[in-house]
Amino acid sequence: MKTLRREFPTTARVLSATAGTVEFVASDETLDCYQEIVRASGWRFTHFKKNAPFVDSHDYSTIEKLLGQVADWRIEGRQLIETVRYDLTPGSLGLKAFKLVRDGFLKAVSVGFVPTRTVSKFDGAEFNLVLADLALSPANAAAVRVVYLEQEQIELSQCVIGANPNALARAYKAGCLNDEDIDQLSAQIEVSKQNARPAAVSVDAGAATPRTKLALLAAIHALR
Repeated sequence: MKTLRREFPTTARVLSATAGTVEFVASDETLDCYQEIVRASGWRFTHFKKNAPFVDSHDYSTIEKLLGQVADWRIEGRQLIETVRYDLTPGSLGLKAFKLVRDGFLKAVSVGFVPTRTVSKFDGAEFNLVLADLALSPANAAAVRVVYLEQEQIELSQCVIGANPNALARAYKAGCLNDEDIDQLSAQIEVSKQNARPAAVSVDAGAATPRTKLALLAAIHALR
């Protein structure tokens, strides 16, 4: 089965600014925009634990996209919680990402995984038992299409999905981003909107549509 990528409502807690460690709620049992739910008890780490990569936007085609490593993971209740250690080497992409997270400009992470056991509305009684255990509202229960019961994590990614112009404008004003970063982030946000894989699209200045970049520039100008 192919690797799936899902972004969940994320909270980030900096554990150590010196060591560059941040704790994320990487996954929970929220009904997502695909009308799917990922069970927390179903997370498996057989392959992930060998390296536990933390990468930029699901792009693990080159070591230049490696932001650091997932140092620890655990299940608490209905949540997958993971601790990330960023690469803080001067000039590295990991250091830039850490500063954006530390200062509250970037929060989104996304889990890449391969589902190994699922249940859907076509499975009748088993599906109904799973829904009952999830204790969903009637509206959400009616909307569920698939529940992932077991899934192998492949990687964890930092993403700009969900980033808004005001947050990025504040990051620019604070000195966390430069003009080249604005070009790159504009392109990545546009790719996200098109539901494409960022790694497959060039992120030079020409890749961003005028609308996306202009929104960022307008937000930056408004803060001056």
